[in-house]
Amino acid sequence: MEFSYLEAESQADICIESEAPRCRALTTSVPPIDSLLDALQPGTITLIDSSDRLVFELVNLYCFNAVHRLHEEVLWIDGGNSVNPYELNAVCKRHHVNPEDVLHNVTVSRAFTAYQMSTLIEDLLDPEVRRIRTGLVVISCFPDLFQDKDMEWGESLQLMRRAMDRLRHLTVDHQLITVVTNYGLNKLLFKKGLKPLLYDGVDRVVRIENKGTAVRILLPKEGEGIMYRPVPRNQTTLDEYHES
Repeated sequence: MEFSYLEAESQADICIESEAPRCRALTTSVPPIDSLLDALQPGTITLIDSSDRLVFELVNLYCFNAVHRLHEEVLWIDGGNSVNPYELNAVCKRHHVNPEDVLHNVTVSRAFTAYQMSTLIEDLLDPEVRRIRTGLVVISCFPDLFQDKDMEWGESLQLMRRAMDRLRHLTVDHQLITVVTNYGLNKLLFKKGLKPLLYDGVDRVVRIENKGTAVRILLPKEGEGIMYRPVPRNQTTLDEYHES
């Protein structure tokens, strides 16, 4: 269990600069989505709670823009085996950017148990943030491992609460932009206290509901939302075409 550079096709050794400009604000560069979400700000935690795979596309877009546009490093802790370098590779190619320039600045660690997830956040995240001076932290599929049937729910909830408290402390201390994700809206309804822990413990909640050929993107705390129809991943939007 350790952090490692994300690579798509090669295993070259990469050195990351120890000093990097601090991230100030982060967008997806998808105008309809950014008009609703605005830019993610330093020192804040955003939860993306989704029933649609758009959540993974948004995370990849945030990672791409953090590295390519804001010249920041990314730390990504994955609790659901959701990191797919080829999807991030596709985002880079869609924007005519060399994938290696982005992938080699995304540092990933995968957790396979709730205890590993807890250790990564509570003990290992801070020194890694200091080592590469990251701007964006992603905790993907955060609640999955804590819902292991072999664990007592009281223990799981305590571990999650400690991890969230630590994540809040690090986010504020280092002025990080932190994104936490959950894939599967119903997952937060099965265990007592889970949804309030996540919804009340973050600065902003983004809820994505699958509606067939479109998705509804909501900000529950603000009472705002839009309908959005994603384009196929291999297509370039008009906005992306003008940016390229």
